[in-house]
Amino acid sequence: MAVYDLEAVLQCPRGEASGFYYVSKINVFNFTLYELKSKNPDVFCYLWDETQAKRGANEVGTCVLKYIESLKDRESVQNGEKLDVIFYSDNCCSQQKNRFMLSMYRYAVEKYSYINSITHKFLVKGHSQNEGDCVHSVIERTVKKCLKAGPICIPAQYITLIRGAKKTGRPYQVNEMSYDSFFDLKNLAEQSLIGTNLKDSSGEVVKITSVAMFRFEKENPQTIFFKTSYSEKEFCEIYLKERRSKTRSNINELKQLYSSKVGAEAKKPGLLKLLEKNVIPKSYAFFYENL
Repeated sequence: MAVYDLEAVLQCPRGEASGFYYVSKINVFNFTLYELKSKNPDVFCYLWDETQAKRGANEVGTCVLKYIESLKDRESVQNGEKLDVIFYSDNCCSQQKNRFMLSMYRYAVEKYSYINSITHKFLVKGHSQNEGDCVHSVIERTVKKCLKAGPICIPAQYITLIRGAKKTGRPYQVNEMSYDSFFDLKNLAEQSLIGTNLKDSSGEVVKITSVAMFRFEKENPQTIFFKTSYSEKEFCEIYLKERRSKTRSNINELKQLYSSKVGAEAKKPGLLKLLEKNVIPKSYAFFYENL
């Protein structure tokens, strides 16, 4: 059981020098996944910057999928246990409440033998503060302390800061993501036949934005179970079409999202000027010259 959220954008370069305030900075994204039901919970941070990738459903879904894949190394799974995974998140449509994330969950349940089911519960609007926000608060306090000693010049510095942010218990586990880490979930949705007009068993169109909970089961690969309210006792059902070709594999193929870095050409001139003026130390020249 885990809750996940994307932290407010971190930026670099970042510091007290006045020159930092007059240029467009590089945005750094931290996707945090916090495991619940544990006295000493594990926290996983997936970190990348805008030169590597964007921050939409493809990127968020990839991070969740990599977490699900990592569960195969758990002791319980090694002993043959099948997992019923439950996720919580807010209702952001562009990042996690969309058909691309649904296709990812369906893919994971079908592909990984140790996953019995995946349920995603969306927090009630206006009440979506969660444990991930506490992690982000700890990280931001650590960043502020660091800035008193000197500037943060490149995204890699955030990796060290986040790993050392928690002073007691298990440290935050940081996974550095690059452009070739991300998968094209939009293509996966097309393969999975999860379209924009999903219909329940009575033929009524199901609006993803109105759903409070989704559930995917290995025993029912052609069905998406859902509830539009937490007060509902029974799940409603969406029946997906059979795949068009009998010769195709039951498991769809993941395609890489990016073939090269996204880059940040528009921001490069201003940042290079800071490098010329030595506001950014010359030791970081390689990063900025290759934006």
